[in-house]
Amino acid sequence: MLDKKILCIFILLFFVWSTAATASDTAIIHGAVYEWDTFSPLENVIVEVNSTPSQSMLARYGVYSFSLQPGAYMITASYYNNNTLVSYAKENVTITDNGDYLLDLILLPADLDIFYENKFSELEDISVFAEEDKGPNYGYLIVFFIVIIIVLAAYLYTKNKDDNNKNNSDNELEVPNVEVNTPVSDVLTSDTHMDELQTLPDDLLEMIEIINAAGGRMTQRELRKKVQYSEAKVSLMLSDLEDRGIIRKFKKGRGNVVVLADIEE
Repeated sequence: MLDKKILCIFILLFFVWSTAATASDTAIIHGAVYEWDTFSPLENVIVEVNSTPSQSMLARYGVYSFSLQPGAYMITASYYNNNTLVSYAKENVTITDNGDYLLDLILLPADLDIFYENKFSELEDISVFAEEDKGPNYGYLIVFFIVIIIVLAAYLYTKNKDDNNKNNSDNELEVPNVEVNTPVSDVLTSDTHMDELQTLPDDLLEMIEIINAAGGRMTQRELRKKVQYSEAKVSLMLSDLEDRGIIRKFKKGRGNVVVLADIEE
């Protein structure tokens, strides 16, 4: 008889302990339900939560309360008038531990959700249409023009380089087979030139001798380096010799080539 009493006491203590343990893991979530336009408590609202098992209650005075275990839930509130859904609210909530959670709900008109859904669907249709009706892709055109500019720049650079090489090659003159340091009188054999040589100033004779020493042909730039005269005076002296028929000037590239007249003939 005593053993049965002890067994009943242990069973009662286990039941109390399990109930207390369960209650210690339970959180209370509660709040009020309001109208969206007046923010006044809305009575007789059906509030539901998707717990396991699901829970629902009628908030007669605009307040609700649920006991929930830790987890993620969705709480919905619906207000009906003559079996017609008038306003509606939906909120997600996460319970992390036991305690007290306050969550007020504001009910929006039910037809407002329909309005938004229609508008959103129209916006999605418009966005899809806009993607399908895209204009020309200007990115390819930009890349194409960049490539054209690079090719054109490379062509101009190569052409300019070739022109410079051509000018340099033009400046490298062929020296005629005239013995260096040949006397000027042996080069200028005509009687007219011999008479002029006797009357030429010393600076002009010096210039003729320099040209003759270079084989009877040289560039004006090289001649300018070998005399102590300015570029303007050298040009005037060469013009004087050309007028006398002693030298000839030819345009080669960016400069002139000076040739003794008899050698040029």
